[in-house]
Amino acid sequence: FLLVVLALLAGLVGGGLSARFVFLKPAAVQQDEGLKKVVVAHEFHLVDPDGRDRWVLKLSKDDEPNITFINKNGWAPMAIGVNKNGSPFFNMVLEPAKGEGPSLILMDSDMKNRAILGLERDRGPYLNLLDENGQVRVALGRSEITNPISGQKEERPCSSIILYDEQGEIIWAAPRLPAMPVLFSRNLDQPN
Repeated sequence: FLLVVLALLAGLVGGGLSARFVFLKPAAVQQDEGLKKVVVAHEFHLVDPDGRDRWVLKLSKDDEPNITFINKNGWAPMAIGVNKNGSPFFNMVLEPAKGEGPSLILMDSDMKNRAILGLERDRGPYLNLLDENGQVRVALGRSEITNPISGQKEERPCSSIILYDEQGEIIWAAPRLPAMPVLFSRNLDQPN
C-alpha cells in the first residue's frame, strides 16, 4: 500500500514539474497571469448538443485566421477571414426563403432596410433602394407594380428602372409605362 502511495506522489510531483518546464507559456499569457483574459489555442469549435461543429475559428493552411459558420445540415454557407495574400474575404451563400429567391438586405444604424438585392424565384433579379421611412424610391430589375393609368397589376421586365416619390407614386419609368388602351364603341345605327 505504501508503495502505491509513493508512486502516486512521485507521479504527481514529476508531472507537475515536467508541465512547468516542458509547456512554456506564450508571452501574452505570461503578461496576463493576474487577469486570466487570454486564451491560447489553434482552433475553437462551437458545437451543438449532438457534438456537430456549428462555428469554427482556426488558422488556415496558410496560417491566416478564418471563421466558418456551419448550419445544422453540416453545410458552411458563410466564411470570413484573411486569404493567403493577406487580404480579407467574406463569402456568403444566400439560401432562398420559403417560396422566394435569395436576397441580401442592407440596413442603416436604426436597423431599417435601405437596400434590397434579390433574385425572385421565377421572375428574375431586382435591386430596391429605400428612403429612411422604408419607402422604395428606386427599383431596378423585375418588379410588380400597379399601373397608375390603368390600375392593373403589371410585371416590369428585368431591364426596368422605376423612380418613386415619397408617397410611393411612380414619377419616372423606363421602359415607359404603356398608355391605357382606349376602346371606342361602334355606333350601332351606322353601317360598317
